Amino acid sequence: MKGPVNMARCPQGHPVIIQAGGSEAGLELAARTADVVFSVVQELSAARRAYRDLKGRMAKYGRTPDQITVLPGVMPIIGSTEAEARDKLSLLQSWLTPTNALTLVTSRIGYDVTGFPLDGPVPAPPPDASSRTFSRVLYETARRENMTLRDLYNLTAAARGHWVLCGTPKRIADTLEEWFVEEAADGFNVLPPYFPGALVDFVDLVVPELQARGLFRREYEGTTLRDHFGLPRVPAPARNERHAGGAQPDQPAGSD
Repeated sequence: MKGPVNMARCPQGHPVIIQAGGSEAGLELAARTADVVFSVVQELSAARRAYRDLKGRMAKYGRTPDQITVLPGVMPIIGSTEAEARDKLSLLQSWLTPTNALTLVTSRIGYDVTGFPLDGPVPAPPPDASSRTFSRVLYETARRENMTLRDLYNLTAAARGHWVLCGTPKRIADTLEEWFVEEAADGFNVLPPYFPGALVDFVDLVVPELQARGLFRREYEGTTLRDHFGLPRVPAPARNERHAGGAQPDQPAGSD
């Protein structure tokens, strides 16, 4: 299509660009273009390294670190006590059937593990899968925690490979605050394990804890998604008179 678009510019000036994926090419794309990045991390030190790496790539594209918001995925399992939270997680896991466990793990980890024993160690990814960030994160987590394929099934079935955070509202708020203060995250992509109850628990129990610490807003500060992320409005590009009703340089006004 040539010429101007026959629709108004969106109220926020420019849509929010969200990127997910931690390959080398994906990180460069994020550093160059993204406003928000969804990340897959399991523990604090790895999250801090990934955070610094991404933010450190931005200068060569003329951008500052505060122009990207990094949001790790987290699935909160919330209970009034630690024991209640663990019981909730166990109940959720009890509804899963292990008959298709290896197939599910294969689909999540990105390489075939169907020929391996469910209670054996997680096999290393083949060379062609090692560059896939999700495969690498899951395998490194499994190796570090001495997990079996059954353990990995439980993890991926619960949160599709994302971080599962289980505990009281205070413990969950403590952990989220630590990640924020330690510059491992700018916020979180919250993945409730079920709806609506788990989402209600997070909003009613964890959010007030975060608000009391000054870590979560009490009122919205704008009306668009860009406003909610604290992103500036993008100014409109300079008007092109060639397509704004003016005379065409190669076609004088009034000519046929």
